[in-house]
Parts: sequence; structure tokens; C-alpha cells
Amino acid sequence: MTAGTVTLGVLAPERDRALIVLAPDGELAVGLRERLDRARVVVKDARPEEAPAMLASCRPWPWMVIGAVPEPPPEVTPALIRYPIIVCWLGPMPPGLPAHGRGYSRFSVLADAVEQALGREVAGMRLAVGAGVHLPGGRITSSAELQALVSAHPAGFDLPLAAFRSAGRALAAHDIPLRPRRDPATGLVSLR
Repeated sequence: MTAGTVTLGVLAPERDRALIVLAPDGELAVGLRERLDRARVVVKDARPEEAPAMLASCRPWPWMVIGAVPEPPPEVTPALIRYPIIVCWLGPMPPGLPAHGRGYSRFSVLADAVEQALGREVAGMRLAVGAGVHLPGGRITSSAELQALVSAHPAGFDLPLAAFRSAGRALAAHDIPLRPRRDPATGLVSLR
């Protein structure tokens, strides 16, 4: 995109919590939009060839990527293994995706998991409307890493511990007694 270019629609930069649906048609995205609270998550619908531009439109990255294609586009996988993005798949998980990804056999089970992630509360923390995390005492932090850790709790992420620095800083700054830690049994990073 060149300076001065305006992007409209689904490829416009999105700072709110965004969920990208990679599917051959729009049915899965429509089903999720009908089921999820639009004040809490923006559902973006993408065909595989649109996926790189769709990922780039999410600031700093998408909160969640849901796939319903046999394999993700090759440009998508590096983001999924670099950033704390929740990865869900309708059907079996394709090879090469991070170990924290989950496959779901039915839409209803997948949609339930997304709703639970949106509504999860951990140690008085819960997702704020739009983006960020409500902390005990009423403050909000914009840490995308903490948002991911709260949403995925108690599960974790197959990422380096360094990927969660801003979450650690936010927790320490607000005297919350949890930190991102690697689980010795699973090897995943979660709030502990």
C-alpha cells in the first residue's frame, strides 16, 4: 500500500479484537458472526488467497485464526508460529501449525470454544470490549499477549517465552500474581 492510499472494508486496519476465518466460502464466518457478540470481536472472512492481506490488516495481529481449508496458505503459517494467535480448525489440524492449535469436528463445538475464549476470566482479568484486558480494580491494559493468554487459559501457546514480554510487564505493573511461564509437562506457555 502506498502513502495516501485509503483501504476500505475488511482489509482496513483493525485495532479491535479480530478473528479471521479462512474458508472456501463465507458460511463459517456468517455462522460465527450470528453467534458471537460483535462488540467483543470482529469476524473477518477470507479466502486462502486473501489471507496474507487479511492478517496484515489486524493490529498488531489477529486474536484468533479459524480455518476450514485443507491447509493454510504458506504466507499465514509464519505469523501463527511467531505471535500468540489462537488457532482453531474446523476439521483436523493441518500439519505444520503450532502445537497449541485445536481441531474441532463440528461447528457448534468450535463456536462454543470461541465464546468461552471471549468470556474467560482468570484471576479477575477478562477481555475488554473492543480490545485489551480488564484488570482487577477496573483498569484496562492493551497487551495483545495478555489478551491471548487470558483467552486461551488454562491452555497455552507453543511459542518462546519472550513472545509474552508485554504480558509479563502488564501483570507486574498491576501487582497481579501470575506470569507467563512454560509448563514443564506440556511445554506450552500459559499464565501460572
